[in-house]
Amino acid sequence: MVSLAETLVASGLLATALLSLAQLFALGVSSTDAAGRTTRAALLAAQKIEDVRASSATALDGGGSDVPAPGFAREWSIGAFPSDPDHLIVIEVIVRTRGSATRMIALRSRNVP
Repeated sequence: MVSLAETLVASGLLATALLSLAQLFALGVSSTDAAGRTTRAALLAAQKIEDVRASSATALDGGGSDVPAPGFAREWSIGAFPSDPDHLIVIEVIVRTRGSATRMIALRSRNVP
């Protein structure tokens, strides 16, 4: 027959295991949310780089910022490549979201074919 002490010990072990499992589930949901935000930030950065690459050569100086989606802030800068300023430009895009920032850098020729 099972004593009261054995039942209490088994209940305690079961409660501990269930609480650990709940914490693991919460951590998994949080990690999935963070990964989704990082992926979205990378897509928004790539989108801005493609927009700048497609623009005319006269619009390739300076930078700016915008809010492409709720919860995301995007900043970009465009400048001459230090070792070859006459032929190359550097496009840098930073997308910030809650608790992280994603940075993407690309090069573009000044001479648009």
